Amino acid sequence: MLDTLIVFTYAHTGLGHLRVTDALVEGLPSEQKYIIFEVPESSSEFLHRFSSLHIVARYFLEWLQRGLPEKIFTRVYRNYLKKHAGKLLMQFTSVIKAQNSQFEKIIIVSTHFTLAHQLGAIKKQIEVELKTEVNLVVQVTDDSPQYLWYVDTADTIVVPSHETKTELQKYAQNERLTAVKIEVASYPIVPSFSKPLNNEQISDRQNQYDPTKDNKINIAIPISGAAVGTQFFLHLMEKLHSKSERFVFYVVCRQAPFTESFIKEISKRSYIKLFVSESYKEVVELYDHVYLNQVISAEVTKPSEQAFKALIHNNSVGGAFLFFAQPVGRQEYDNLDFLKNHGFLSDTSRHQRALLLPIGSDSSVKIIWEKFSSGVLLDVFNKFQPAEKSDETSDMGVRDFWKLILKI
Repeated sequence: MLDTLIVFTYAHTGLGHLRVTDALVEGLPSEQKYIIFEVPESSSEFLHRFSSLHIVARYFLEWLQRGLPEKIFTRVYRNYLKKHAGKLLMQFTSVIKAQNSQFEKIIIVSTHFTLAHQLGAIKKQIEVELKTEVNLVVQVTDDSPQYLWYVDTADTIVVPSHETKTELQKYAQNERLTAVKIEVASYPIVPSFSKPLNNEQISDRQNQYDPTKDNKINIAIPISGAAVGTQFFLHLMEKLHSKSERFVFYVVCRQAPFTESFIKEISKRSYIKLFVSESYKEVVELYDHVYLNQVISAEVTKPSEQAFKALIHNNSVGGAFLFFAQPVGRQEYDNLDFLKNHGFLSDTSRHQRALLLPIGSDSSVKIIWEKFSSGVLLDVFNKFQPAEKSDETSDMGVRDFWKLILKI
């Protein structure tokens, strides 16, 4: 595929779609040419943060994500995006021309539906301008069949489950939209996270779960792009460390005006290791760095795209036990449903990999402390039996994505 250029799209609307892009880039064949097309949109960043933090805006957004309001909003927003895509034509073609190469085919991989709708609307114009074939591939970044993910100008849509595929197909038929091929491939997790730990590292993770040992308990805490729940995480870290000095926290956070006070506060605490950058891309890289350079036994996180690390075996680099904070937005509820349906989120499951925390930091601390101090997590680790692998539950989703896409 050396005559093919892969173009990943990137907008400033949170870290989730960039984490997926990061995973897909890592899984590309080393000789494959690719670039990242970045569209800086401060307004989108503001709206993403506002809707994540403001309680009224959050409820309004969740109302728009279901039923008739979702159908109406999707029609209006989809048409708006298509009509306001013209300015991208020059930006996109200029970036491609700057490569000083003529490509037989360009594959646009979009992990964000806004850019997917816009680039799809001008796809034919791009083909004429660049004198090449253009394919648009959309990777859905949650197991959530929200209608905006149906990009009727795409060539392929890749989803994490058959249920989401069926729901999107039904929607398209009901709306009489152009039929688009929808493929199912397990969620794309960073390939290096699936690398097995060595024996020493396995013992380390096991000892972190063991209440009779004195190993430091390494807990990762990624802060979302919208900086949701910073006070919750701050209180949780303080209270867990007060129960045991074994707890050490690895916080990955974006440097921004709205995270300044949080960063300043946690910088005072020796038991918190802070990894921070102003760049979205570098924040994602720092998160990978945390897992690749120490054995992490648990992570406290939102049930966003991070939830799918539950697919990784607990003897692997990214196989930390996941404690989920309360969900925000329909997609996070849908992700939890995916894990429940596959047995990854259940107290009785033989392959349990995650737990949903209750509301409030005090209640959450109580649960986390009980799981560690009682030896429950050690027992889960020792008796873990992974679910039977399928096109929904494999930890090789990146590999499967490229098997599908590079055959286009």
